[in-house]
Amino acid sequence: MLVDVDKNTTILVGANNSGKTSVLAALRHFLADGSPFGAFDVSLSQWPALRALSKGWESLTEDPTTAGGAEEPWVEQLARLLSTMPTLDLWFDAQAGMYHYVAPFLSKFSWKGGAVGVRLRLEPATHVDELKDLAWTYCLARAPVKNMGDKSLAWPIDLLDFWLREPGKMGKVRAYKLDAENNPISGSATYASKPLPEGAAPIELKHLSKLIRVDFVAAQRGLGGEEAASKSASGMHRVGLFSNQLLKFASEHLNVASTGHGHRTDLIQAIAEAQEELDEKIQKAIAPSVAEVQELGYPGLHDPQEIRFRTRIQAADLLDHGTAVQYSMKKESTEELLPEHSIGLGYQNLQSLSYQLVSFKAARLKPEKGAPVPVHLVMIEEPEAHLHVQVQRIFPGKAHKLISPSAKDAPGLTSQLLISTHSSHLAHAESFDRLRYVRRVARSEKTAMATTEVVNLGQVFGDDVATRKFAERYFQVQHSDLLFANGAVFVEGVAERMLVPLFIERYFPTLGSRYVSFLDIGGSHAHRLKPLMEKLRIPTVIITDVDPVEEQPGKPTKTGKQTTKRVAVANVGQGGLKCGNPTLRNWHPKLADLEELKAPTPQQLLWTETAECSVRFAWQLPVAQAGGAWPSTFEDSLVLSNLDWFKSLMKEEDDDGNELEPPTGALGAVAARVLEADSVPALLQSLHKLMHKSMDKGDFAASIFELMSTGASVECPEYVASALSWLQEQLEPAKEPLA
Repeated sequence: MLVDVDKNTTILVGANNSGKTSVLAALRHFLADGSPFGAFDVSLSQWPALRALSKGWESLTEDPTTAGGAEEPWVEQLARLLSTMPTLDLWFDAQAGMYHYVAPFLSKFSWKGGAVGVRLRLEPATHVDELKDLAWTYCLARAPVKNMGDKSLAWPIDLLDFWLREPGKMGKVRAYKLDAENNPISGSATYASKPLPEGAAPIELKHLSKLIRVDFVAAQRGLGGEEAASKSASGMHRVGLFSNQLLKFASEHLNVASTGHGHRTDLIQAIAEAQEELDEKIQKAIAPSVAEVQELGYPGLHDPQEIRFRTRIQAADLLDHGTAVQYSMKKESTEELLPEHSIGLGYQNLQSLSYQLVSFKAARLKPEKGAPVPVHLVMIEEPEAHLHVQVQRIFPGKAHKLISPSAKDAPGLTSQLLISTHSSHLAHAESFDRLRYVRRVARSEKTAMATTEVVNLGQVFGDDVATRKFAERYFQVQHSDLLFANGAVFVEGVAERMLVPLFIERYFPTLGSRYVSFLDIGGSHAHRLKPLMEKLRIPTVIITDVDPVEEQPGKPTKTGKQTTKRVAVANVGQGGLKCGNPTLRNWHPKLADLEELKAPTPQQLLWTETAECSVRFAWQLPVAQAGGAWPSTFEDSLVLSNLDWFKSLMKEEDDDGNELEPPTGALGAVAARVLEADSVPALLQSLHKLMHKSMDKGDFAASIFELMSTGASVECPEYVASALSWLQEQLEPAKEPLA
C-alpha cells in the first residue's frame, strides 16, 4: 500500500471497513512511543506461515542456544519470520540543508538533497540467537498442552496466541536505510518496494525521532480499538473539556524554570511577587496558633527558633479546578460569567480539539532536549466525532494553521496533517488533490486475502482539469457521499431521485440496508465521472434516458450551406431516430442508432472494461403491459407500467360509492391524458408535449411519493427493477468460507 502524503493536508476517505483507521494505527504503532504492536497487528495473510513456523518449534528437545548444530536452518527460519512482520517505508523529500538530520539514513555519500528512505520493521528476533531464544520459550510454553488435541483451547494454541499473552515477545521496531535510487517521490509510477540487502544493519531509532514527530487525536471510540485518548510523542491525554487541554498545556509549558526552553521572565516575576505576598499573609494568619505552641516549651535553646511558612506556586495548579475556564456573556465584563459546561457541546469540542493542536505545536517547538524536529505529522481520526456539521467544512484548513509555526518563528519546519473521515462535509472542504481514497480489494484468484489500495484522487482525471473541477464542484454543492458508499446509483432528474429510493425500500429491502449513494447527474454529464468510477470500483447502476432525437433541417449558414439539427421527439415507432444521450453514445454501450438500444444483450447492459469494476446501465425498454410500446423517459415508463392505476385516479367514486376527489397539478394532468388517450402512441405524443412544456416533474414525483407512502401500489418500471436487482446481488456478502 502506498500513501502519498500531501505537503499540507491529506484526507483519507473510503467506505466503512476499508482500512482508513488501519493506516493511522500502523503509523501510530511504528512511530509513537507507548503504542506497542499486538498479535492481531500481523497481517491475516501471514498467519499460516507463522503457525507453520511455530509448529516446527514444538519438536525441540533442548535449548537450541546451547545445543549446537547447523545454523543454516535457523538463518532460513529467521528470514521467514521477518518476511511475515509488518513493515513501514517512510520517504522524505529533504533539502540539502537537512543533511545533519538525514545523514544516518543516506544510502550514498554524494547526496545533495532529494529522497531519503527509512524502513521500519517489527522484529521479534533480529539475529539467530534471539530467534533460538524465542523458539525455546515458545516450546516450553506449548509443551504441557500440545498433546491435548486440535480442539483444545489451552494456552498457547499457536504462536499468535502466545503473543496475545506475551506481547513483549513480539520484539521491537528497528530502522534501516533504503536505496534512494528506488523511491516513490521521483518515480512513483514505477516504484516497487524491494527487500533489504543481505546483512543490512539497523540504525538507532533516536535518529528518526530527531527527524519526525508524530501526534495523534483519536476519535471518541478510540483509535484501533483503544480507549478514546489522544496519543502523541509526548504522552497520552484525553480529548475532553477545553479546561483539560488548558491544564495539560499549563503543566508542560507554564511551570517554568528560570532558564531553558519556555523561559518567561514576566511569568516568573509575577509568580515570585505573588509568593512573597502570600507568604507574609499566611505568616500573620498562623502566627497566633504558633505562639500557643511555644507555651509547651518549644522551641528550646538548641531548637530552630522560628517557624516560617513558604508557598510554592505552580501556574498549572492555579487552573486545576472546575471553573478554571469561564465564558463572559458581555465583553470586558466579569459579572456575568458562566462555567464551561454551560455552553454548547459542539463549541466545547471545537475549543478542546483546537487547543490540543496548539499544544502539539508548542511541544514540538519547545522540546526537552535539542532543536525542534523538521517534520511534524499530526493525525486526526474522524474529527467529525467532535465537530458539528457547520464546523467540518472549515476544519482542515484551520487545523493545519494551528499546527504550523510561522515562517518567522521557525523557518524550514514542515507541518503535515493526516485526517481520516466519514464526513462528506469535511472531505469536500479540500480539492481532490488532497483526497486519498482507501479501497478494499476483495479476495481473488491472485490474492488469497482481502487487501487495501490507496488511490490519489488528484491523479484520477489526469490532465483534464475542467472535468476535475466539475467533479469537485458537484461533490461540494451536492454534499455527495459517493466516496464513502459501498455502491452507487446515478439517476437523471428529480423524479428518479425521489422515487427510486422508495422503490428500493418497498421492493428491494436487502439493498435498502446497504450503503448506497445516489447521484442526480444527467446523461449529458454522467460519462464525465467514468475515470473516477474506474478508481472507486464500487458496483454502480446508471439509470438514464434513451433521449430519442430526430435529425431535421437547420438554418443555413451565411454561406448558404445547409445544416441539420437534432430535435427531441416522442418515440412512437418511427424509423431513423438517434440516441441523444452522451453517456450511452460515448461510455457504454456506445450505440448511436436508437433501434440498437431496443433489445440489449447482457454485455451491452454491463460495462466491465476495467478490472474489478462493474457498471450496470439501465435505459427505457419496451413495456409489455402497454403492448410493447417504447417509452423514452422515466415518467413515460412509470405511466406505461401502471396504466390501470393512473386511470383509477380519475374515478369519481370508489367501489363503495364514496365520492373521490381527482388529483390536481402535474399528477392530475398526466392521469387525465391517460384516461383521454385512445391509443398508447397517442398517449406518448401527449405526454411528450406535456413534459416538454409546462409539466412540473418535481410536483408529479412528489404526488406519487405521497400516495405510495400511504399504501398506493405503484409498480417499478422493469428496466429500473432489473438494474436494482443486479446491484442488490452485487452487494451481497461473499458466502464462501475464508481460505
